[in-house]
Amino acid sequence: MKRTTIAYGDHPQQFGHLYLPEGDATEPLSVVVVIHGGFWSGQYALNLGTQYAVECARAGYAAWNIEYRRVGAGGLWPEISSDVASAVAAVATVVQNNSPRTLNLADVRLLGHSAGGHLAVWLAGERDVAIRPSRVVSQAGVLDLVSRASYEPIRALFDVDYDDAPQTYRAASPLHRVPTGIPVHCIHGAEDVQVSVSQSEEYAKAARAAGDHVTSVVVDGEDHFAFLQPGSRCWKHSLAAVVE
Repeated sequence: MKRTTIAYGDHPQQFGHLYLPEGDATEPLSVVVVIHGGFWSGQYALNLGTQYAVECARAGYAAWNIEYRRVGAGGLWPEISSDVASAVAAVATVVQNNSPRTLNLADVRLLGHSAGGHLAVWLAGERDVAIRPSRVVSQAGVLDLVSRASYEPIRALFDVDYDDAPQTYRAASPLHRVPTGIPVHCIHGAEDVQVSVSQSEEYAKAARAAGDHVTSVVVDGEDHFAFLQPGSRCWKHSLAAVVE
């Protein structure tokens, strides 16, 4: 499948890969923005999201698989969040300009795994943005940073301890930003030892109490990395949630 590399900023990590469905149809394409995980670390890259982007394009969507500055690769918080917001906003500008097909800016969906799930649901809580997502799918997302503040990857994200910057942690924590007004689908493997299932369950509970529409699915017998295995039940649930 053809892939188009598009820069949405000047930093080497500010780019993404655009995939379009084959064929010559002319109707505007809904968009799926794929946000990869990897503990917000520069050790991991957008190749983690490539297969999802390809599958979304095969399903008839424009898929925008984004890279962003990460810890050890040019960014901490808020650079990371700023990049993700900019990459999504770019759908209306440089991505559309480089797409031979018209993109449906009223239907931009976010799909994120782990740290990418955190970033996707965090962005749903942003109001002053060029594009608000029509739905968000969180795959084992880290959705409560406050309860996991001592977890080293979260501490590294901010480069400051929670006790010294509690408001920074809370402002970045999706659970502490409800309601968003955006439908969110939380999917989690029951055997996940990297990100506790409670991260999805507690977010869903808080968001529903605040008036948001949230679904929460726990997949028995699968773990954190099942989302990266094509054909797994976590994989199938994810695709169904984002392209239904």
